Amino acid sequence: MKAFIYSLAGAVVFGVLCVAGAWCLGAIFGPLYQGEQEANRNFGYFLIAFSVSIGIGLFLGFKLSRKN
Repeated sequence: MKAFIYSLAGAVVFGVLCVAGAWCLGAIFGPLYQGEQEANRNFGYFLIAFSVSIGIGLFLGFKLSRKN
């Protein structure tokens, strides 16, 4: 049960960090696209980065639960 809670917490934290990072990039550099096609491409990149960050959070949370 502890491994599940730590993994879930890690996924949430890393997911929030990914969204916050994407928001900061958009706030600093403005829109990163010049049309609908580029917006769809960038959203695809975001989905990949979000999935990877959630996976890393799951893994690190699981590893942290094993140490304790």
